[in-house]
Amino acid sequence: MPTEGCDLRIEHFDPARHERAGFSCGVERLDNYLKLNAKKQQKDDMTRVYVALEDGKAEVLGYYAINLGMMNVDELPKRPRGTPDHGEIPILFLGQVAVNEAAQGSGIGAILMQHVFEKTSLIADEVGCHAIVLDVMSDGGEEAFQRRQTWYTEFGFQSFVSNPARMFMVMKQVRALVTKENATAT
Repeated sequence: MPTEGCDLRIEHFDPARHERAGFSCGVERLDNYLKLNAKKQQKDDMTRVYVALEDGKAEVLGYYAINLGMMNVDELPKRPRGTPDHGEIPILFLGQVAVNEAAQGSGIGAILMQHVFEKTSLIADEVGCHAIVLDVMSDGGEEAFQRRQTWYTEFGFQSFVSNPARMFMVMKQVRALVTKENATAT
């Protein structure tokens, strides 16, 4: 397994330095995103991609993509205090999380998610952000969808009542996870 006995690092995706041609997570859409779209979307300031790599190596073991967005507060189960009259609240949208098949089951996905939570906390401290929102991919059928949805639920995400494939986690939960992780790390 690529991660045994090595240090892992997560850094901002640099197409000139990070090898992605051999990346295969088992979902063609996610493979193609990293290989064909991530570079252009970053260049156009549409998203930011972060990659997991073994120290000293350039092959991407996993990645995630994030961007800022807005959502209508009426989608939430409870309207937060202080919501603007127009009803739009700031969010961070988690677009993709993928781990190379050879590294799946090694914990890289959870490490990437912890990085998402830390990054979201920093962003929220600087610009304001009420929640992380994501759409669970349906590629691979109902069983694959349920497996992905369960995985996100284990981190604390919950589905919107109106759309079970769309999930969210409010910043209060995110900050609690980051605080807990930082306390265990020390």
